[in-house]
Amino acid sequence: MPTTSKEPSSSAAMSPSLVALAEWVVPGLGYGVLGQWARGLTIGLTIIVLFVLGLLIGGVGVVDAPTLAGGASVFGQIMQKPWFIGQILTGLPGVIAALCSQHCSGPVSTSRVNEIGTLYTAVAGMLNLMAVIDSSYRASQAGRKS
Repeated sequence: MPTTSKEPSSSAAMSPSLVALAEWVVPGLGYGVLGQWARGLTIGLTIIVLFVLGLLIGGVGVVDAPTLAGGASVFGQIMQKPWFIGQILTGLPGVIAALCSQHCSGPVSTSRVNEIGTLYTAVAGMLNLMAVIDSSYRASQAGRKS
């Protein structure tokens, strides 16, 4: 009996946690692992372009990773810079930008431009979080159909 599903069938069910990890590390890769390359490319490019636009608008300094100086707790440092949670959700691009912002010096923007760049990068991370949730859900549903 032919299947009527528009989803590509996969011979081996993928672990939802593996798919979620792949989607977090490289935006769009989780869908690629599931065989949904068009969806993965669309979502991945959208997230990466939005993140890069944020970096171009405000500079690499908009990804301001918390530092643990003076014995401060990790939670306390993150609460002082909560936008970093969204930025790090972009995966590898966010980690690379965070490392560059700590080790590279450049002009620091303190105006609205910086806020807009921070907003773009954080929204890119939130979009990737939604993609992580969706791709891992699709992986769990594909495992149940088998």
